[in-house]
Amino acid sequence: MHTLPRLRIEPRPSRVGFALITLACLAAAVLAAVLPLTLPVAVACLVAIGIAFRCGHRRCVGRDVPAIAHVGIDRTITVTDRQGRSRDGVILADSFVAAPLTTIVWRAHGTPWWRPPDVILVLPDTLPRDDFRRLRVTLRYGFPATGAATSGVDAG
Repeated sequence: MHTLPRLRIEPRPSRVGFALITLACLAAAVLAAVLPLTLPVAVACLVAIGIAFRCGHRRCVGRDVPAIAHVGIDRTITVTDRQGRSRDGVILADSFVAAPLTTIVWRAHGTPWWRPPDVILVLPDTLPRDDFRRLRVTLRYGFPATGAATSGVDAG
């Protein structure tokens, strides 16, 4: 049987994503400062907001943005990070595909069941328009090679 070539994408850091995360965290910090909270609770809220900002920064413009990803129609993926390390895995059914936002939820082969899956956030400014369209089509109409790829959570 003839296999289709895998889609090669090279996501760039997302300035739009970074701006949205910055605005959301800034608004949450202002809200935490304005609310009548005790000092320990306010500090805990600000620390949680800071952690969320740092994680969002890494996901949009930091080291969690992959250098290259090869996505197959059979929902397989190979991700190469900025340090040159590659990992093979499978794209889970928990991925989300829409015009303004696509998330690739995937699990590397050999990852323990208790570890959360990896997520690649893809916004329109991270890929050229044609590559973004191809990625959405590949994810939407892809099929698992063997069995259903899920995170293990029963939806029903």
